[in-house]
Amino acid sequence: MKRLILILFFLLMAACQLDAQWNYGFGYKPRRHSTVPAVVGIKGGLTSYNMVFSNEQYNKLPGESVSNPGFGVFFEYPIAYFPCLSVGAELMMIERGMRKTFDYRGYIKEIDEIDAKYFDLRIPVTYYFYDYHLINPYVFVAADMAFSYGGFISKTFPDGQLPDHSVDISKSDAVIASLDISVLAGLGLRCKIRTTTYDFFVKIDGGYNFGLLNTFSKNNGVPVDVYAYSFDKNDTRKNRGLEFMISFGFPLKSKIDNDPCRSWF
Repeated sequence: MKRLILILFFLLMAACQLDAQWNYGFGYKPRRHSTVPAVVGIKGGLTSYNMVFSNEQYNKLPGESVSNPGFGVFFEYPIAYFPCLSVGAELMMIERGMRKTFDYRGYIKEIDEIDAKYFDLRIPVTYYFYDYHLINPYVFVAADMAFSYGGFISKTFPDGQLPDHSVDISKSDAVIASLDISVLAGLGLRCKIRTTTYDFFVKIDGGYNFGLLNTFSKNNGVPVDVYAYSFDKNDTRKNRGLEFMISFGFPLKSKIDNDPCRSWF
């Protein structure tokens, strides 16, 4: 994941340089006041989530993130008089979770896994480095409200000493809280696809999701048939994750309706 973040960062820097050369080196100048249309679209990609526990003994166990696809729809609207800023709304389907490995009672290897499903309602604010260019780097930050609707908690024994178990999240004392609130921030590239009537958009971005709420909805301990570790009412568990998405945007106005005299760049 660190390599992917570095690659995205270098792509962002390269795009800034390329766009500057295109606009200044070839006689074009940035347009700071053109009318950018509102956009609707679809998006999807890969997520990699983990959980942070206040129980340090459990938190330090070897583990790994859980990777799953994520997808949804979005709406983006430019802020009047600030053509490089936009505000939007997204409805996403995201899975969050974690995986931990440890020795149960010193001789049985056990793997704990949580896979929780969420509907996410997000309000992103995006800053584009340019107004309406062919290649446009951007940064964004979003408030994220996630509502859980299913999933499972399981433990498996790779050596086969004990039978595997899987418990529906709603039936476990470690049940996921119905609401999680987080902040998502990241950077990306927006590319314009020109046609005679419309300018379509493709966006590639990566972000980090920082969970703010305790995801335990019950803190009276975890059943032995789910975890070898127990948690008391003071323990917390919070989501952390990386998201890499590709978006396809469709403008709500044609170039002719929007501004028939506007240049291509």
